[in-house]
Amino acid sequence: MKQGLDQTQTRIGSIMIKLPEDVSQAPSLEIAADRLGQILGLQKPAPLDATQRALDNPLYARALLTARKMPAVLWQLLVAPETVNIAPLAGIERKPPPASNLQIMAKAAAATLKWGAEGLKHAEPWVIERRLAACSRCEFQTEAPDTLIYRGAKVVVGKDAKICEQCDCLTNTKAALAIEHCPAKDLANPELSRWQEPWVDTAKLSKWPWR
Repeated sequence: MKQGLDQTQTRIGSIMIKLPEDVSQAPSLEIAADRLGQILGLQKPAPLDATQRALDNPLYARALLTARKMPAVLWQLLVAPETVNIAPLAGIERKPPPASNLQIMAKAAAATLKWGAEGLKHAEPWVIERRLAACSRCEFQTEAPDTLIYRGAKVVVGKDAKICEQCDCLTNTKAALAIEHCPAKDLANPELSRWQEPWVDTAKLSKWPWR
C-alpha cells in the first residue's frame, strides 16, 4: 500500500495533482477503496483494482474525480478504463502549434486598432496580482522567444518578458487588461480558467488584443 501512496503525486508542468489525503493516506487498500467510493458518490467501495490504479496514476485519479457527475463515464472508467480517453477528463490540453512572426504581428496590429477604438482599460490591481500569480505557476508560461516581434516587446516590458504558449500573449501585459481571458481551463474546475475566472472560449471571440 505504501508504495502506491508514494506515487500518488506527479507534476503536469508546474501543477501538482493528488488524491484527497483521506484516500492517499489510508492505512489499507480496502479503506482507501471505501473512502474513494464515498467521494465518487458510489453506494459501495470503489473496485480495488480501480483504487490501486488511482493511487498509482494521478491522471486516472483526476479523471475519476472529474467524472463524478457523469455516471456512465464514471462506471466505464471504473470497469474498463482502457476504453476511455482520460486526457480531457484529466485536464490535459493540446498545445496549439506556435504562431509565425507574421501571425503575431497581425495580432499586434489588430490589438492596436482595438485598443485605439476602445481605449486601454486596466483590470483592478488585485485582479492583475491574482492573474500574474496564476501565470507564474502555469506550465504554459515560458520565456519570450528571440524573434523580432518579441525583441521589440522586451524593450517595453523588460528583458524578463514571459509569454503564454496557449495564446502567444505577453503574460504581464495581458493580465493587466480588463477585457482579457486566460485560454486554459483550471484542472480542478473546467468552468473556470487558470485565472480563476469564468472560462471563455477565446477562439470564438472577436479580435481582442494579441489574438
